[in-house]
Amino acid sequence: MKHFTLLIIVTLLAITLVNAQCATCTATFLNTCPNGGGLCNKLDTAIANHPYTKVIDFYMPKVITDPTILAECDGCSQVDLLSITVTGVSGLPTGINYLVGNNGYFDVQNNDTLGCATFCGTPLLAGTYVVIVYLSADVTAIGTLIGNVTQNNNPQEYIDTLIVLPDTTAGVSSFTYGSNGSVACDSITVSLNALYTAPQPNLTRYFWTLPNGQTSEAQSPGSFHFTNTSLVPDTFPITLTTVFYNYTVSFIHIAQIFGGFCGTIPHQQLTCLCVSGADSPNPFVEFPLLGFNNSANAPTATCRNINFTPNQNDTIPAGTFTLPMQLWDLDENDVFHIYQNELISTYNLNVVLGQQNFADNNAEGYVQFDTVSGTVITETLNVIVNPTPRTPNIVASKDTFCSGDSALISIDTAAYYSGCTYTWYQDTVLLLNETDSAFYTSQSGKYKVIITNASTGCTVTSAFKTVTQKQSPGANTYIAYANNEEFINPLPGGFAANWYYDGNLVTGQNGDILSFLGNGVYQAEIYNASYPGCALMLAPDTITASGINEVSKVVYNLNILPNPNNGSFLLQFSSPAIQHLEIKMHNVIGELVYDKDMENFIGNFNEQINLTGLNKGIYVVTIESPTGIVNRKIVIQ
Repeated sequence: MKHFTLLIIVTLLAITLVNAQCATCTATFLNTCPNGGGLCNKLDTAIANHPYTKVIDFYMPKVITDPTILAECDGCSQVDLLSITVTGVSGLPTGINYLVGNNGYFDVQNNDTLGCATFCGTPLLAGTYVVIVYLSADVTAIGTLIGNVTQNNNPQEYIDTLIVLPDTTAGVSSFTYGSNGSVACDSITVSLNALYTAPQPNLTRYFWTLPNGQTSEAQSPGSFHFTNTSLVPDTFPITLTTVFYNYTVSFIHIAQIFGGFCGTIPHQQLTCLCVSGADSPNPFVEFPLLGFNNSANAPTATCRNINFTPNQNDTIPAGTFTLPMQLWDLDENDVFHIYQNELISTYNLNVVLGQQNFADNNAEGYVQFDTVSGTVITETLNVIVNPTPRTPNIVASKDTFCSGDSALISIDTAAYYSGCTYTWYQDTVLLLNETDSAFYTSQSGKYKVIITNASTGCTVTSAFKTVTQKQSPGANTYIAYANNEEFINPLPGGFAANWYYDGNLVTGQNGDILSFLGNGVYQAEIYNASYPGCALMLAPDTITASGINEVSKVVYNLNILPNPNNGSFLLQFSSPAIQHLEIKMHNVIGELVYDKDMENFIGNFNEQINLTGLNKGIYVVTIESPTGIVNRKIVIQ
C-alpha cells in the first residue's frame, strides 16, 4: 500500500493548535459542516494590536470515501480513520494563542468525530504568516491488494496562511472617521463626524482643518478621499477643535421703572410714581444663580434708561434654560439700620443668544445674552496613505523546457522592492520555500507572486506567468534490428524520429520503424513532436554483410501468431540442420523474461508460449545458434 497523505483529515485539523491561554469550546455540528468531513467555518482576518477570538468547528468522519484519498491506496475500497494526534505547529504570529479540545487527541472510532478550537490573543505585528500544523494519523486501508493494512503515526503537515492587517487605531476620541481606518494602501476615504456636544441650551462649535487648505464648521462635514501620488507614505492631517460655549450676561438695560419701590420710610408717597427727586429709586440688579449683585454701582434717584455692563466672566452654568433676575431699590441706611432694600420685581429670563425683553407693572427693559468660549478640545488624526508597490512583471529564463531541465522565474524589477516579502504561488498552491525574488522550477504551471511591504503591509499581486515542461525521451530507448527492419524500442507517444543511415538523414521517415536499406550504420534521433528541443540521439546499430547472410542459416519460416497479443502466442520456425538453438525474450530495458535451450534440434518448431503475466509493452524474441542470430519484435497489449 502506498503512503498516502490524508488531505481531507489534515484540512480538518488545520486549526487544531494547542495553547492553554484560550477559553475551552464545545464542538457543534453546524449546517456548514461538509458531510465528507472538513471545516465547518473559517478563521477571520486579524488586526494587529486588537484582541482576537474565534472558535472553529470541524467534523472528522470514521470512514473516508473521498476519491482523492482512495486513489492513493492500491486497490482499497475505503479508508477508516482511527485517530488523529496534533504534534506541533509553527509560524503563528506573536500574540496569538490557541486551545484545541480533547488535548489534541481524537479517537475517531470511539465517536470523537466533532472537534473545535479557540483562537485568541492580540497579534503584535501585521503581516502574512505561513502556519504549518504537524500531526500524526492512524488509519486502516480496507481491501488492498495485500489485505487490510493499518498505518500508525503517519506524519502529516498542513500549510495555511493567516493575514494580520495593520493597526488602524488613531487615538482620537472627539470624532469618528468611518470604517476604513486611518492607514491604508494607495487611497482611503474617511467620513468625518464630531461626537462631543455641550448640554442644551449651550452652544457647540466645530472647527475642522482639513488637508489642502479646506475648512469646515459642520458637525459632519462629509467624506474625503485621499490618494497617494508618490513613492513614499503620504500623511494627511485632520484637526478638529471642539468648543463648548457658555452663556453670559453682557448688557442690562432698564428702560423704565414704574413702581414697586414705595412704602418704606424714605418713600412715603401714596402713589408710586417714578419721578426725578428724592423719592425715586436707586436701582440695582441681582442674579442669585450667578452670585452677581451690582448694588455698589446703583445710580441715585433715577427711573429711566439705566444701563449695567456685568463682568462677562460670570458665566451661566451649562444646561441652564432659565435665569432669574431681581430688580432692587437700594435704600440709604442710617446708623440705626432702620431702612431696607426693596425688591421691585423678579424676572425669569430665557437663556437664548441675543436680547431678551422683560416687562411687568413695575419695570421694563431687556437683557443681552452673549457667549464666551468654555471647554476646548483639539485632536489631530494623521491619515496615512502608503504607496502600493508597483505591479511586478514576472519573467522566465525559458517559457518551455525539457524534463530534467529547469527555468528561472524572477521579477524583472526586483531592486525596486527593497524591504518587501515575496509569496509565490504555482496555480493556487503556495510555494512555501520560495521567499526570494527569483527561484528555479522544474514543473509546468502558472506562477504569480504577492509582494508585501513589510513596514506598511501594502500588497500587490502580479499577473500569472506560464511555463511549460515538455517530456524528454527516456534513456532506456534503443535501436534493434529484426525481420529486415530497424525499429525504435520503445518510441513514446507524442514523439517522432529522424533516421540516419551512414550519417545521412533519411528524409520522410519519422516513425518507429525503418525498412532495411543495406549494410551500414543506422542511428535515430527521437524528439518531442510538440517541442523538438527535447531530443535524444540513440546509440548506433551496425549491420554487416556477414551478419545478414548468417541469419538466413539459423532458421527460416519464422512466425509469431498473433502479433500483437496478450502474452500468449504461437512461435513457429524451421531449422534446416541439426544445431544447438536457444530461444530468448527480453523487455525494452534488456531484462530476460523467457529462455528455452534446445540441443541438436532439426525440423519444425511449433509451440504455444504463455507469458500472460508480463507487463504491456514491446519485447524482442531472439533465436541464437552457432551460425547466427535472428530477432523479431513482439508487442504485448
